[in-house]
Amino acid sequence: MKEIIRKFGFSDKYEHYLLLIIILAGALIRFWNYGDMPFMHDELSALSRLQYDNIYDVVKYGVMLGDTHPAGVQVFLYYWIKFGGTSEVWVKLPFILSGIFSIWLVYKIGKLWFSSAVGLFASAMISTTQFFVMYSQIARPYSSGLLITLIMVLFWSLYFFEKRSYRYLIPYVLFSVLAAYNHHFSLLFAAIVGFSGVIFVRSKKDLLQYGLAGFVIFILYLPHLKIFFHQLSEGGVGGWLSKPEWTFVFDYLNYMVHFSMLNWITVIAVITVVLFSKGTPMRFRNLLVKRTLLIAWFILPLLIGYFYSVLRNPIIQYSLLIFSTPYIYVCIFSFQKIIKPNTLLILIIVLMGVNIFVLINERKHFEVFYKQPYQELFNTSLVTNSDKDVFIIDDCIPYFHDYYFDKYNGSVDYFTKRNNNLNLTEFSRNVDNITNDFVVTHALSGSELQIVQNKFPYHIDAQNGFTYEINIFSSIMPLNGNVIVKDTIASTDFETNNGNWHYNSSSLKYDTLYGYYIELDSTIFWGPSITFDLEEILSHEYDVIDVAAELFAPELESSTLLVGSVYGDSSTISWNGSNYKDFNLTSDSVKNVFLTIDMRSALKNIKSVKDIKLKIFVWNKSKSLVNINNITITSRPGNMLKYGLYNRLQ
Repeated sequence: MKEIIRKFGFSDKYEHYLLLIIILAGALIRFWNYGDMPFMHDELSALSRLQYDNIYDVVKYGVMLGDTHPAGVQVFLYYWIKFGGTSEVWVKLPFILSGIFSIWLVYKIGKLWFSSAVGLFASAMISTTQFFVMYSQIARPYSSGLLITLIMVLFWSLYFFEKRSYRYLIPYVLFSVLAAYNHHFSLLFAAIVGFSGVIFVRSKKDLLQYGLAGFVIFILYLPHLKIFFHQLSEGGVGGWLSKPEWTFVFDYLNYMVHFSMLNWITVIAVITVVLFSKGTPMRFRNLLVKRTLLIAWFILPLLIGYFYSVLRNPIIQYSLLIFSTPYIYVCIFSFQKIIKPNTLLILIIVLMGVNIFVLINERKHFEVFYKQPYQELFNTSLVTNSDKDVFIIDDCIPYFHDYYFDKYNGSVDYFTKRNNNLNLTEFSRNVDNITNDFVVTHALSGSELQIVQNKFPYHIDAQNGFTYEINIFSSIMPLNGNVIVKDTIASTDFETNNGNWHYNSSSLKYDTLYGYYIELDSTIFWGPSITFDLEEILSHEYDVIDVAAELFAPELESSTLLVGSVYGDSSTISWNGSNYKDFNLTSDSVKNVFLTIDMRSALKNIKSVKDIKLKIFVWNKSKSLVNINNITITSRPGNMLKYGLYNRLQ
């Protein structure tokens, strides 16, 4: 034990104090406003899968049948919340501590493989970059997996680089097994590290020891194989993830430096000083092999995840790469020369200072991350608007309502789309049955929002954040008269046209009840249309276009579509349509058909809208009798923070 303590101890006071600064900075960032740190969707979802009477049901229904992750973290949380409850402060605590301890472990690995300076530089990056900060604040298997795999690598390194001893091999085996039970990608990383050890096997004794270690790891993982193969057969998370773009690797590298030019310049400048400063190059054993391994440990999980996602089933996310990313920092800083302590101090302080500055001011971490959809939804409904007669429409797992009703010691009327498979007609019927004066909405589609506003016409508040858009609508005009009004781009009631509308004049009719309208029949395929240059109507790529048309079709199953087409010079970029029959409650009245176009999604990552057009038109697909009374096209600001934690903030 004394030998282990000596190996893990600090070499001198200077190094000790510098490491302490790095760890304290990381701890301060991770615990900042600790009591106000909300749950994300994945954390609440995990808690909802712990609501069983025994651990057997948790594993069977909450993991194997209800999740895509191994059982390790769920089993831990099952007993953890029994001991301390389900508050955010309690549930997140072990994961934050894991993230802080990981800073020290990265330092130890860098020092063991190369030098103290390498460990300090690498730990400074782990301490202050958003990737590692944020996932330390989330009670999911990322921070825990980072801690476990770092301990695994540390003992693996001690075994091969210090002494071939069971005192190092046994902990390596145990933490490899824990990695396998933590997350499928920490399992993958443990396998890559395990096979890497073959390079350092030098004798039959080494081969026997290390081979036995691998065999024991496999035996200890056997109880989980049934769960692993069942989850694999279900296809993982590919049901809601899309295939990664070819730019994924470059986007990830950008994410590692906060999407910040200032961060890029600082990191490159620090690396340049480290590489080209005057001094003696550092000499290490197995230098080429070590660097090659570190690069392989970083690249292999990335490539495996990427190509699996492209060729079979989309699974790749930044979070899956947290277990392998620290080693690229160790590799990069291993090229340094021997530098003076004061220079080392200045470089690390500058590196951390810029990371923290960008984290706060450019990434706005403490603004964006600290506002999560469900806390904002229920705080808005139960606290901010406690004096109003509020009804909630959302897409929450039922457990979420129970959790926040209990947290805020109150409740309101609501209905949720989750697990109800509501079509637009059924959704409309539910909205029509609401008798409250105020409706708070979350996670609704554009058409659903327009349906709500059709009954509750006064839009009195809109809140946008990471993965959420919360809106408040009212059936009565607020006393202060403050309402949100969308910008009208074009409209027509076929007596007065706002915009350059096109339609067949022979189809224009007049009725004493409805006034002017367009009549389509079996001989008329295309209805009214209007085309815009996107440069002229968009103020931002995140803008949302809403289209509302008042139609009447005697045939209940009439397939008349309200369409929005985005196209360039040579091809269609995107196409969106809303079908009349999806809104059709009965065949004896005029219906409102709604179409919403999220321009960021519609443009498919195209940044320049020069020479790109949007065409709105009516398509009489079924060639049935249809009357069109009016069409209105409006725009509203979109949610620029929707994916802000994983993309560049606008």
